[in-house]
Amino acid sequence: MEKGKFYGIGVGVGDPENITVKATKRLHEVDVIVLPEAKSGEGSTAFNIVKEYVKPDVEQLFLEFPMIKDVEARKVFRKNNAGKINVELEKGKKVAFLTIGDPMTYSTYTYILEHISDNVEVETIAGITSFNSIAARLNIPLMIGDEDLKVVSVNRKTDIYKEIENNQNLVLMKISRDFEKIKKAIIETGNKENAVIVSDCGKENEEIITDIENVESVHYFSTLILKKQGIGQWKRFFENAKF
Repeated sequence: MEKGKFYGIGVGVGDPENITVKATKRLHEVDVIVLPEAKSGEGSTAFNIVKEYVKPDVEQLFLEFPMIKDVEARKVFRKNNAGKINVELEKGKKVAFLTIGDPMTYSTYTYILEHISDNVEVETIAGITSFNSIAARLNIPLMIGDEDLKVVSVNRKTDIYKEIENNQNLVLMKISRDFEKIKKAIIETGNKENAVIVSDCGKENEEIITDIENVESVHYFSTLILKKQGIGQWKRFFENAKF
């Protein structure tokens, strides 16, 4: 029996209309959809985005990827979950791994890909990242002309002051991990008027935050864009907008 085919499908960050035509076609063809969960039984945000595009009888395979500090323990979970996917591929099934945003941008999919069996055909379908989606929704250019851009996944070792100093445009992801540190750095470097945060982009509870100084905490699905040249001229496009 031929081995199946493995798909990594980026589903964007919330709006079901922001999925590629190729992704919708593949979603209708696959036999199994892998739905990663941070906690067993929590449900899948990714599936809620794509449910209108899948076959009614598609098999749903929920796999837990817990957010634990132990790096080695996380590796064990990933390898074991990849093994479950390989079992389905050995049966000749077409298996799709859904990922929020883009499969190749800070995605669990890449860790799974490391353990997929040899000789399995793989197709990765790009998705819209949170920062691309935010920039488009707010009409804020990420880069203009010769400007640079750096994307940073925030962790305890991240030197926010250094990142601000060395980059003209900055995207900070996973900012809920250490929001107070980020807020302090932005205010102390004189950039509180140059940053915008969007939480739950594209969802019903989406929140746009420009008054960073008076925010105590942010939702897990929050991304910050900082433009040292300022965002003032772009505010007119989104301050009173209805999404």
